[in-house]
Amino acid sequence: MRNKTLTFFLFLLPGLFLILVFRYYPFLSAIYHSFTEWNAISSNFIGIGNYIKLFKDTDFWISLKNVFIYVILRIIFITTMSVLGAELIYNIQSEKISYFWRYIFIIPMIIPASVTLLLWKFIYSSFGILNQFLGIVGINTFKAWLGDPSTALIAVSFVGFPFLSSAQFLITISALQNIDKSIIDASKIDGANIIQRIFWIDLRLIKDKIVLIMMLTFIWDFQAAQNFLILTQGGPGRATLVPGLYVYQTAFEYSQFGYSCAIGVIISIIIFIFYNLLNKITSQKEVRR
Repeated sequence: MRNKTLTFFLFLLPGLFLILVFRYYPFLSAIYHSFTEWNAISSNFIGIGNYIKLFKDTDFWISLKNVFIYVILRIIFITTMSVLGAELIYNIQSEKISYFWRYIFIIPMIIPASVTLLLWKFIYSSFGILNQFLGIVGINTFKAWLGDPSTALIAVSFVGFPFLSSAQFLITISALQNIDKSIIDASKIDGANIIQRIFWIDLRLIKDKIVLIMMLTFIWDFQAAQNFLILTQGGPGRATLVPGLYVYQTAFEYSQFGYSCAIGVIISIIIFIFYNLLNKITSQKEVRR
């Protein structure tokens, strides 16, 4: 038994080593350097100086406000469309047609994110597809959606619409497929229509997966930087500045690596707190039921 345990441990050791080197070490290094004035060449320990500066930083608080708006919109959009799309495919009677649409929705996942973002940048441009479409339906506007502070953040939030080529969509449809068919058959015998079955059976049986996709969306989008870097670079003004992008800018544009690490640590703490808070609320509801 001990030999088997040792063998399993030896097989896991390379993976554990890589996780420690490429995951935990950078994080621990960031925590240490957040207490230093570091320019990537030399570092001077300054205690909590970076954190004091951070909590007085107007740009940081603006970035937090922007990212919370962005995350809330993304959670609503992605969760709603993932459930809706998964239900539509799940209720297709023909198995061949159902698999066809699954492939159609999954194929965009292989397209590099940068290509997708550049396409959306063209869609939102003054003479892009969105303005052309609005002109066709009689709304004559040539708004620069990413260049207007009132629309830029919402426009970035819609990137990826209809959100059916995402991991959240795959999680939802796999959860629906795992529902016991006898429960579905029983609901049909009782006279429940599709709408009633979706709200009273499907959504209740996959509610844990819905919570999971909400958590994943929060974690991924709270750290978002690539979308904003390619589409707006935080502009116009600071209308789309988010903490993930602010980390990048302070480190690689202003060479304030220690300050950048402090922002990253605060982001990690916020994500950890909200993840556990949502998990605790969900667990309490399960216990009450």
